[in-house]
Amino acid sequence: MFGGDENIVSISDQSSAGDLHDLFMEAANTEQWMPVARRQVGQTWWPEMQSEWLAYADTDAAVRLTPSSLQIDRYHLAIQIALSLKRTDRELVWAVAFSAVRRSRGPRWKAIAKQLHVDRRTVRNRYMSIIVNLSMALRAATR
Repeated sequence: MFGGDENIVSISDQSSAGDLHDLFMEAANTEQWMPVARRQVGQTWWPEMQSEWLAYADTDAAVRLTPSSLQIDRYHLAIQIALSLKRTDRELVWAVAFSAVRRSRGPRWKAIAKQLHVDRRTVRNRYMSIIVNLSMALRAATR
């Protein structure tokens, strides 16, 4: 999809509707991996001192996945592409993408449809139409 080991990602790489769909899904997943912006507190704290050096091994340590630089580049590309859409279309694309994060069955069409007060098939068809039209517009712009 993105050309193997290339480190440069451009809009011309996103030529098909499937590639755009995958780009937005990956961008939503990448955003979930990014660290949360927090206000830094102006105080310090000291960890508990262990009596033995081997006691520092923490079995409850949580591994946090962080996105690679290429994933962050594709995330920024997805934002750049999404900004070319109308606001309502952009909101629908991101709602679909974020509803599919950490879900093997894909987007939650029914939940999005409830928010928009329309049928789930209408939401899916509208999303597909937006992605196909965006793909055609990107192809026309790169030629």
